[in-house]
Amino acid sequence: MRELIKYALLPGLLTAAGCGSVDTGLRNTVVLHYQHVANVHRVDLSNPVALPHRAPVRTVLPLDAHGFWAVFVLCGLDATGTNIPSFYFDVDHFRVQYGDRNFGPLRPYTVRLDDTADVNGRADTPLLADAIAAELQRGPSSLVFRHGYYAHPDIRFAIYVPAALADYAGGPLALHYEGGQTLALGNDYPPADVESVGSSGSGVAAHCLP
Repeated sequence: MRELIKYALLPGLLTAAGCGSVDTGLRNTVVLHYQHVANVHRVDLSNPVALPHRAPVRTVLPLDAHGFWAVFVLCGLDATGTNIPSFYFDVDHFRVQYGDRNFGPLRPYTVRLDDTADVNGRADTPLLADAIAAELQRGPSSLVFRHGYYAHPDIRFAIYVPAALADYAGGPLALHYEGGQTLALGNDYPPADVESVGSSGSGVAAHCLP
């Protein structure tokens, strides 16, 4: 796997292959290998979400026309450091970093409902977030990984980017994991541009490229 090293202090700590275990110098660090597989511009909900005082929501779209859901797959997880007994993994701890901007879980008032002027409120945001995850996510939202190396977890998840990113040309975005001593490393494959997805996940990769 071709790894994109995001921190200058790391040369020499990774194995030559890039997908094997990390050097024992990272005794306390869990290394997360990932691929940014797609940018999705609309999510069609197979199970419409019932909200008060409106028809059930069938589609969610970015508030800004240039917003999108950045979809990632966890390719591998290295918890072989000598001081790592286990690692608690939670997709909600991932953040997309772009310049000085940071994106994570869905926030209120950031998505349009059914191509209308209606947006998600505070009360309905958790319901819509779960419905979006049902379409884009594959695998558990949280999991305990015991000490060891996991070559193909293939957990797919999405992070919502609500507006255009300055000078972004559609390349792979950088991830950061909040919580614990971790390092997220992406490969350099560009994401697919996907207009819309539904419950089948059509057009969105479920596995990492080698």
